Amino acid sequence: MRFATLISALLHVAAVGVWFIVPPSWRPVAPSDPIVPIEIISEAELSDRLSVVETRKEPEAEAIEQPAPEEIEAQPPVPTTQPEPQPEEQQPEPEPEPVQLPPETEAQEPEPEPEPEPEPEPEQPKEEPKKEEPKKEEPKQEPKPKEPELDLSALESALTDLDREETNAPREAPAETGQAQQSDRDRNQVGLGDKLTASEEAMFKSRMQPCWNINATAGAPEPEKLLVRVQFELTSSGQLKNEPKVLNALQIRTSGNPFWVVAQREAVSAVVKCAPYDFLPQERYSQTFILNFDPSQMGGVN
Repeated sequence: MRFATLISALLHVAAVGVWFIVPPSWRPVAPSDPIVPIEIISEAELSDRLSVVETRKEPEAEAIEQPAPEEIEAQPPVPTTQPEPQPEEQQPEPEPEPVQLPPETEAQEPEPEPEPEPEPEPEQPKEEPKKEEPKKEEPKQEPKPKEPELDLSALESALTDLDREETNAPREAPAETGQAQQSDRDRNQVGLGDKLTASEEAMFKSRMQPCWNINATAGAPEPEKLLVRVQFELTSSGQLKNEPKVLNALQIRTSGNPFWVVAQREAVSAVVKCAPYDFLPQERYSQTFILNFDPSQMGGVN
């Protein structure tokens, strides 16, 4: 495509050059018109001349016919044949030299990306201190009178003294012992005291059964004869006012029966452990209570 365009341009340049180089004799001569002289006159001169012509009528001169110039035929210019330009031989394009790549450089370790700076935590709005509401004054309660506390250590020491007295006390005559036992059997052995009703006795028994150690007198011969009579007083809230008292303690000491002594201890311990007794009517707390503990009828847990 480039080659054809180049040839066309060369031909046009050659044609223009031939036109300017060829001599003028070869060029066709264009016919020239006859030259007529023109005289410029004014209007006054024109009027004078017209008046003279009218007075003088001269014969019109015969116009001499002049032969018209022969027209020379223009000969066409002889075209000059120019040798066609030979196409230039295309020189083979030089092969591109192989580009030498630079030697591979050792792969550089990528630089560690800088750790992003931690964004500052938004400041939490300070909580306005809550206004403390004025506390309502509670009506002062009148202090309750302190109830006398039961000294368990003193109770244990008293029971120890009873054991010592039992071993050191002289034995009474068998006749007196038999009479005392007979008088105790005559009393109610179910558990009723002198001043307890049947319903009150049932409430005391159900309260004291968990505190009675049934294994303490297990294996005792004739457990129904191991009756223990305990006397005690209560405060208005059902707590023990003083230490329980065993009414037949002397008989138990002189009997020589170790199971009876154990029954005495368990009866006193059950009365102390199961307090308070707050199930009685308020008017009953001012009285003295007597409970008869019969190991044969006392159930419970260890």
